[in-house]
Amino acid sequence: MFDALRKRLPDWADESRQLSRLSADERAAVALRQRAANESLAPYVGLTTIAIVSLMFVVDIERVATHQFHASLLGFIYALGAAGHLILTCSIAPALALKSAGVAAKREKAQRLLHWHLGLLIVGMLILSVTGVVLRGSYVGLACALILTNLLYSLPWRPRVWVNSLAALCAPGAVLLFSQAPGLARLITVSELLTLISLCAVGGAILHRDRMSGHVAQHRESMYLARLRQEIQVAAKLQQSLLPLPWPATPAFDVRGLMRPAQDIGGDFFDHFHDAEGAVCLVVADVCGKGIPAGLFGMSAKSVLHAMALQPGRAHAGALVAAVNTRLHEGNEQLMFVTAVYANYQPASGRMEFVNAGHLQPLLIAADGQTRWLKAPKGRALGARGGQAYASAQVDLQPGDTVLFITDGITEAMNARLEEFGAARVKAVFDSKPRLGPAECIDVLLAAVDAFAGGVEPSDDITCLAICHRPSIHPAAAQG
Repeated sequence: MFDALRKRLPDWADESRQLSRLSADERAAVALRQRAANESLAPYVGLTTIAIVSLMFVVDIERVATHQFHASLLGFIYALGAAGHLILTCSIAPALALKSAGVAAKREKAQRLLHWHLGLLIVGMLILSVTGVVLRGSYVGLACALILTNLLYSLPWRPRVWVNSLAALCAPGAVLLFSQAPGLARLITVSELLTLISLCAVGGAILHRDRMSGHVAQHRESMYLARLRQEIQVAAKLQQSLLPLPWPATPAFDVRGLMRPAQDIGGDFFDHFHDAEGAVCLVVADVCGKGIPAGLFGMSAKSVLHAMALQPGRAHAGALVAAVNTRLHEGNEQLMFVTAVYANYQPASGRMEFVNAGHLQPLLIAADGQTRWLKAPKGRALGARGGQAYASAQVDLQPGDTVLFITDGITEAMNARLEEFGAARVKAVFDSKPRLGPAECIDVLLAAVDAFAGGVEPSDDITCLAICHRPSIHPAAAQG
């Protein structure tokens, strides 16, 4: 009979049909989230129940004092009500136990406690609702039971239907049989009682439907975020793989680079490669912003610069950077830009021509331990505006000299006192430290930055690129 009636309900009114449309994973997720929500709510219901049963036991003590627990139908109803008070009291302990750390760590024990709490609470409230209706011809107790069973806790579909059906059948019958009011007053009370039952049942169905929809939405969002997180991790590994591998050291030069992103996807990049004329091209760049958009624009800028540098006939570094700027500006609707230093290094002579496009200056670490910033006319960042001209500067490296390129993730690294590392500290790291190779330069600098930050999470990507001219030849030997 129940199944036949249920089949006549519209889809939106039958929760079992709504659940059947979900996948097995989604149904399991709904059950898990529902149980977690109930476990979180139960301790607070337990605290509320303490106040309720305290008042109820005052009523029981008064009934004992006035000898109302006697051998009669009325005395039996009073005793049944006292039993309901005791059952409610028993529901408090398992509810409060759910807040203890030992129980929270043991899922099976937490589930058993929640089942005991729910079972005792619902049985106790049903007993009190029945005795309240019988004794007073009132529906206050039944209203409390319906609100608790329908609104506070997510009973499964079938038990909740049976509770509502039992209330709809028994409570009006109790009013009609036991109430001392006239017939018309009884009918009015029954109609009010049925109205309240209907409102509680409908309100409970709406709330449970919304909770179920919310749990499904949360599960789907968590699954989407998990997939997105996995894709971001893959993209981060891909970005690192697109950076050049360490160049094998040669007697002519040694070059090393590193990019340490502040987030999964970094906006910095570096590159080193031979151009069409056989010179070594070096690039360090910092894209505005962070995350995936900055990473994509950075990889685009890296590809454009690499491709143009490989074209023959572009000997002048300034002309190359200007062409790259024009290409990046085309179709740049988001107005993204990238600061960069591009250098063209001749291993045979040690001459390095470099262009600064809105970036930090390179640092020259001489073989004798002297350091100085290499200055060049600072042009605009790449991609910000088309038709820009860029001037270059030159430096002749001596054997053992190292040039260090960095991004502002190093100079702007902060400690707990909100102090920046600064360019002066970068220079001080290498003062009076001769004969440091490229890898050693990067390691020493990053160690100094990490020690300065003192565990504070970096807010920007950190990128370094260092090249040493003729690292195997000491200056004194070269002069002899």
